[in-house]
Amino acid sequence: MSFLSIDQSTSSTTIFVFDNDLKIISKNSKKHEQFYTENGYVEHDADEIYNNLISIVKDLRKTIHEIPKFISITNQRETFVIFDKISGRPLRKAIVWQCRRGQKLCDELSKEEKNIKLIDSKTGLKLDTYFPASKLKWLFDNDENIKNKVEKGEALFGTIDTYLLYRLTNGNEYATDVTNASRTLLFNCNTLNWDNELKALFNLDKINLPVIKESGSKFGKTNFEKIFDREISIHGVIGDAQGSFFSTQCFDIADTRINLGTGSNILTNIGSSLKNSDNALTTLSYVYQGNKMFAYECLNSFAGATISWLENNLKIINNPEETEKISSEIPDSGGVYLIPAFVGLSAPYWLPHAKAMYYGISASTNYKHLVRASLESVAYQIVVYLEYLRDLENINISKIIIEGGMTDNHFLIQLIANLTNKEIKIPLFADMSVYGSLLKGLLSSGMCKNFNDLKKYTVKTKSFFPIKDDKSYKNFKIWKEIIDKHYIRVQNN
Repeated sequence: MSFLSIDQSTSSTTIFVFDNDLKIISKNSKKHEQFYTENGYVEHDADEIYNNLISIVKDLRKTIHEIPKFISITNQRETFVIFDKISGRPLRKAIVWQCRRGQKLCDELSKEEKNIKLIDSKTGLKLDTYFPASKLKWLFDNDENIKNKVEKGEALFGTIDTYLLYRLTNGNEYATDVTNASRTLLFNCNTLNWDNELKALFNLDKINLPVIKESGSKFGKTNFEKIFDREISIHGVIGDAQGSFFSTQCFDIADTRINLGTGSNILTNIGSSLKNSDNALTTLSYVYQGNKMFAYECLNSFAGATISWLENNLKIINNPEETEKISSEIPDSGGVYLIPAFVGLSAPYWLPHAKAMYYGISASTNYKHLVRASLESVAYQIVVYLEYLRDLENINISKIIIEGGMTDNHFLIQLIANLTNKEIKIPLFADMSVYGSLLKGLLSSGMCKNFNDLKKYTVKTKSFFPIKDDKSYKNFKIWKEIIDKHYIRVQNN
């Protein structure tokens, strides 16, 4: 028996084949192009993404001798597609979660307190262009063809999961799961439905929206354009952050999962009630048999992306792996600090217009100081948010699990352990988002009856224990003071 799981991420599409014990039999991946316009907008070619998916399955079919029991899907969240109702083909490039083209609208709407309260009370999120609604409205205002097609019912809106489902099922499944729906600013986390007031806020009353299902549901069938000789059921669809959160089985209040990938994402279990926080998002982490579970969430667009910036823009490293070695070769960053506000500062600061800067450069500064300061900034963003949870939300975090591509950097993980004075657990499995969709599929298909059944599939972890490090904590304190003096006070004046 085998299972096929799709991970459609910001940079690539990867397909996993798992055996009956949930061990990987095969794994294949293809990157897709990133489009950056002159205006700084970020887009993907959704047709390329779909064709990559089909191409990978075609290659895997040569080695898969049995038809998988089911298919599961996890995906980059807020990225969305407008696609043709008949053909399923995209009508323009997908707008990516990193894109800020809706910022002007968010600024306008934020001038009225009632709009902010409406968003908070129904979505748990912030009135921010990170989420699709403002960018979708921008599209309506700037592309008359798209607007007309949507209003005539000839075009459909969907996050990446919806778009893939629609194409894989030949238009038979126009659906999304609750976790992806909850990231649009058009979904009410209290009623678990699309919300007319939210649609009206963005003047999107006529938008076509998909059917919403629990993540652990059946989402149609596909044969991947006849690559398989019979259709396979799709069980388990979930947004990538919630997928990895679920896979780490953070089912108790205060359990915290941190993903360190292109960006950083922190989810902390807060229980079954939608609670609003001034400096954190509230995320619908999962719904199981109608029961909701929420988490506080911190999003930072630049974690691994900061290191990629060193490599691709500054060209002071040849690959990300060098940062650990370089940082370990020097005693500190030489008084240099990076404020990584490349697209603003998010939680707990929420300064969307902030700009990045290196602070403290002197005649003795060299490239190693810049590298270490950049790597330290990834840790600092995480720790300052965890301090906020402790000091202002009274959340005593005991369990911290960190997963994602940057966990191979032991300098970074040890620094986080030292600054938090907490044990850090690293899963010995690299792809936790897709593992979460697979676990949801096991529940949906009936192969696991309940959460207790999932315990036997708990991923083993490696631990990093804190070491007393007064120097690093002093530097972290200086980093916070720089933000306070040069960002917060400036904005408040």
